[in-house]
Amino acid sequence: MNKGLVAALAVVLTPVLVIVIVIAGVAGMNGAPAAVKCGIGLSATTVDGEPVEIGEWDSTQVANAMTIMNAAADLEMSRRDQEIAVTTAIGESTLRVLDHGDEAGPDSRGLFQQRDNGAWGTYEDRMDPYRSATNFLKALKNLENRDSLSITEAAHRVQGNANPNHYADSAEQGRELVAAILEADGNYTVGANNASDTNCAAAAGAEGIPNQGTLGDPSTDIACPEGSTDLGVHDGAYQGSVVPIRLCSIAGTVCTGSDCRAGDLGGLARGEVVINARFAPYFQAWLASVREQGHDPSFSSSFRSWASQSRISGGGSNANAAGAGKSHHQTGAAVDVSGLPGSYNKHQCTGTAPDGACMTSGALWTAMHATGLQHGMTVHDQEFWHFEFMLSGDHRGRSNPFAQL
Repeated sequence: MNKGLVAALAVVLTPVLVIVIVIAGVAGMNGAPAAVKCGIGLSATTVDGEPVEIGEWDSTQVANAMTIMNAAADLEMSRRDQEIAVTTAIGESTLRVLDHGDEAGPDSRGLFQQRDNGAWGTYEDRMDPYRSATNFLKALKNLENRDSLSITEAAHRVQGNANPNHYADSAEQGRELVAAILEADGNYTVGANNASDTNCAAAAGAEGIPNQGTLGDPSTDIACPEGSTDLGVHDGAYQGSVVPIRLCSIAGTVCTGSDCRAGDLGGLARGEVVINARFAPYFQAWLASVREQGHDPSFSSSFRSWASQSRISGGGSNANAAGAGKSHHQTGAAVDVSGLPGSYNKHQCTGTAPDGACMTSGALWTAMHATGLQHGMTVHDQEFWHFEFMLSGDHRGRSNPFAQL
């Protein structure tokens, strides 16, 4: 561990969490946007320095946090999993190996206050920092869609605390302590624009990401980014009104739906995702990041013309479709993903993510959703396959999906 950095680490442990947003490109710029990971799926790093006092944490507490982090690394889990586990131990024991429980669980022991119910091993296991952390992390690893859960919710699902919000007060401390330990170990720089930061859900409108108010604006003067083909200006629609938008065909994608197929859009479509030039760079960055995580999604729909939306809605071929002029597909700001598990009908969610997204199972959806939040994209609140750059369901009382998770 680089001890020279330790004195500066107390500055990091402040009550304010800075959300770092890494945006790879803006509309009209040349150069394909670089992939942005924001820590989703980033491998946990082993730390092997000497534990010392960091901020409010003494060397014993720091040593326990390091042990938890190393258990996650040994299980080939992620940086975010390290944060979840350290947060949980802070909330349960303030990172001390307790040889007592509390009124709710008098048989609870150790860093994670694990019960004597057979699920967490022997007394010796529960009192051993590494073994107790390993057992916690194995249970965490079995959570489906855990990267789409807030740190608080993930911790609660493993622990089953009587208060589902018990870990909320510890989440910021957990993230900051993990970052401080990694910095002291030479694996991270606090305060830099780190592509490995894990809490960087992008606020719509921040750092160039278009906000809700731009949906009705023409994009005729915005150039298609490198890595796409300019299909010219066409009629889009927003809230029932026609809006002229420039459309870009994204190279290397596969889209089978109306207005994607070759021969549509006046013979210009190429069987690729067709998207508004305003959103094209952010779509490219999102897709590059998803592909970095080992996935290559295909799409069943992207931009839809007024004629296409009229044909499939109102008793047409798609019972889910909004009426003509009312769909985000017509703004060129939405795509439908093919091949996800589940029924492609509304209200077939396996659950609701913290941002209000309709969930389905599987690693592909998890990667797309979590990465989407870094690029101003979210998922419809009733359709797990519908990804878009603006919020659907605000009129149904859905909360802001780009709030800090």
